[in-house]
Amino acid sequence: MILAVALLFSVVFQFVAAVIAVSLIRQTRFNFSWVLISVAFILMAVRRLSELIEVWQSGFMKVGSPFASWTAVAISVFILVGVIYIQQIFRIQRRIDDMQRENEAKVLSAIIKTEETERQKFAKELHDGLGPLLSSVKMALSALKPGERKSENQKILDNTSRLIDESLSTIKEISNKLSPHVLNNFGLHKAVKSFIERMGPSGKPRVKVNSNIENVRFDYNIEVVLYRVIGELISNTINHADAGEVNIDLNYDRNHLTLDYFDNGKGFDPEEVLNAHTGMGLSNIRSRIKSIDGTLNVMSNPDEGVFISIAVKTGKHA
Repeated sequence: MILAVALLFSVVFQFVAAVIAVSLIRQTRFNFSWVLISVAFILMAVRRLSELIEVWQSGFMKVGSPFASWTAVAISVFILVGVIYIQQIFRIQRRIDDMQRENEAKVLSAIIKTEETERQKFAKELHDGLGPLLSSVKMALSALKPGERKSENQKILDNTSRLIDESLSTIKEISNKLSPHVLNNFGLHKAVKSFIERMGPSGKPRVKVNSNIENVRFDYNIEVVLYRVIGELISNTINHADAGEVNIDLNYDRNHLTLDYFDNGKGFDPEEVLNAHTGMGLSNIRSRIKSIDGTLNVMSNPDEGVFISIAVKTGKHA
């Protein structure tokens, strides 16, 4: 009787092991070897069940050899314990993969933050250091008495003053590109609008922005990453796509910020561009989005334009 109960437990152990093995198939990415092992566990469990049914129908009189029966019970226990340990290994591996992805995102985020910090320092040095010097030079030139200027010197002074004005304008433009003050002070929506306005009245491509985040602020890292990504996407469109129109949609809903970018240019093969490292910046964009734990989808075909969708979980906005 005791042996029959042990056989019953062995059947239960076999089926539990088979269920665990089958549940791990997906984690092995449907590895053929593990599929075969799972099938073997199922067949072994079915066999043990048929043996138990025979014993049950005989009134527990045909248990068979005690050694063979107890061996079968031990095998069932060992299989179950082994599968449980394998399951634990998969769980540990999954946690390691999650930690690795998290650490990679943190490293990328730290790199971007360091990059932005250096940009801000450089922009401040340009704006606060070189800018006042040029302004002082212009003031000194303006202080010269007009009556004492010879006609030849007047031309030189006028040209010098004009060059200083151009230098001040260039410094302001470079400073703003390095560290966009509008982004820092007013947020992503106004910064993107300002960036587009600075593109000038060339009219190609026409850029339209649709947004529901006019007065919403997010974590600075999210804002700066998306701002840089939009700038790079527009630059790619201008340099490579020969597009006539660009649509940018920025939407915030239920703690998710989405960026949808579309141009009607000549398009490309996304996989080919990523693998060829042609300099279009897709790999760089993907790294930036990964640093803020976002998702990136690129859909494009030759002569069909490009559609890029980015989604970022923001939590509570700032």
